[in-house]
Amino acid sequence: MMRALIVDDEIEIREGLRKRISWNEYGIGEVLVADDGDTALAIAKAARPDLIVTDIKMNRMSGLELLEAMSAIEGYDWKAVMISGYDDFELVKQAMRLGAMDYILKPINTEELGRIVSRAVEQVRRTRIDRQNRAKINYQAHLAAPKLREELLRELVEHACDPYRETRAAHRLQALQLDWIARSPLQVMVIEADDLKAFAQRPGFRNEQELVLFAIGNVVSQTLAEQYPCPSALFDDSEHRWVAVLGAGCPDQASRVGLLGQACLDRINEYVKVKASVGISTSMKAWKHIHDLYREALELLEQKAIYGGNRLYTEQEPESEAGGSGLSIRKPGELLDLLKYGSDGDIHDAMEQFDSMVQSWGMVHPREIQQRIFQWLMEIFRGAAAIGWPNKDWERDPIALWEKLEQYDSLESLRVQAEAHLLAIAADFRKLSVGPSQIVLIAEQVIRSRYADNLSLQTVADEVHVTPVWLSKLFKRDKQMTFLAYLTEVRIARAKEMLGDVGNKIYQVSYQVGYKDPVHFTKLFKKQTGLTPKEYRKQRGIADE
Repeated sequence: MMRALIVDDEIEIREGLRKRISWNEYGIGEVLVADDGDTALAIAKAARPDLIVTDIKMNRMSGLELLEAMSAIEGYDWKAVMISGYDDFELVKQAMRLGAMDYILKPINTEELGRIVSRAVEQVRRTRIDRQNRAKINYQAHLAAPKLREELLRELVEHACDPYRETRAAHRLQALQLDWIARSPLQVMVIEADDLKAFAQRPGFRNEQELVLFAIGNVVSQTLAEQYPCPSALFDDSEHRWVAVLGAGCPDQASRVGLLGQACLDRINEYVKVKASVGISTSMKAWKHIHDLYREALELLEQKAIYGGNRLYTEQEPESEAGGSGLSIRKPGELLDLLKYGSDGDIHDAMEQFDSMVQSWGMVHPREIQQRIFQWLMEIFRGAAAIGWPNKDWERDPIALWEKLEQYDSLESLRVQAEAHLLAIAADFRKLSVGPSQIVLIAEQVIRSRYADNLSLQTVADEVHVTPVWLSKLFKRDKQMTFLAYLTEVRIARAKEMLGDVGNKIYQVSYQVGYKDPVHFTKLFKKQTGLTPKEYRKQRGIADE
């Protein structure tokens, strides 16, 4: 229900209007009265009546002064009807300029006033509806804005910039309060959960993948808010990676962004309890090249298949790091592959980690350390037996191993004993089964038959039953190149064959040799051959598509 205020310094008129008009019939549930403008203004501020019926001429504050004062009340919409004499027409015109919607002459005709009140009430209703509609639209726009921002950013990073749509994209950035992106150089940081697909396969963990992604997004968002003073925007791409667009221009930009990426990684490990990898574009470019920055960060992330996950990647790793330095004696799978396929020198090099491994256990008493080394060796023996090691002495007489270890109370002596056992296992394996060269041969066959698939070092390692780190080492040793370099070589060789057929479109060739992004394929092809696919065809005298 609405509220009305009658203002007149004559009590007969004031009370007559209050009692003789059927206000309820017009939707007005409460009628207030005031005998002058000052009192009316105080009531208006407190009660906010929808309709004001006021005399123009009154003692102290006039009706005109009342309307002028009410116009200054912020956020208050009202309708006013002026009561006027025949000689007040100039005042009436002033009242209309101040916002009055109509006037009525004295003596007051109640039917005429009723018609005016009815029209005023209808205007108030329309104003309320319009206000509600605007509020609803603003609220819906407020809710939709984050989604629209994410969709725009996803479109910009996942697709190369179209010159014909630059203006529209710039307008959309401004409309969605992302105009800072168009004004400053940018960097792109991509955060990817390691082995994300595995979460969906784990029994008893429904929706765990979604929960992990949500938690990572929260951690990264909070870290950006706390540690990055320049503008930034965070969203997820179509492959369930979190992408942060970073406005450049902070002091010590490179150092700050590197610390930011490491902080995100550390917090994900601590609070989400999962492993993740972070890739940060090395260059800073304008928003029109944001797709290139995104691709650069993704290319850096691809290295985790070779060099390991749960790392920050800010530049290409040197090829020399693909070898034995990646082996860890703390990881049973890698250590067993080392014993099966490695040389004595490889084992000796790997045992350089022994001291730090023992120190990480946090033990200080020699007997506790001896017991823990005993347990470590027994785990190795069991693993080796499971993959074909024929020696059973450790199982028949484990006390003999313990008695040997407890004779030594220095870390250096214990390492010598442990290494001797590993070398003995390796010597037994060399008398058996498949050699390293055969592993690489089988891996080559897998690559050549399935190069068009989404192959990774992990995928091929699973096929040949070794760890990714060891397969990488074998490739480096036998092929004098990394796994990724070999896979690229096979794919580019096949691409050259297909480009010789004019019936194959370049984008089709890209898909069929394993690259889902033709732009990335073109870039990689030129890096390998010195020519783009089109230039390669032209050089061979093949008409361009």
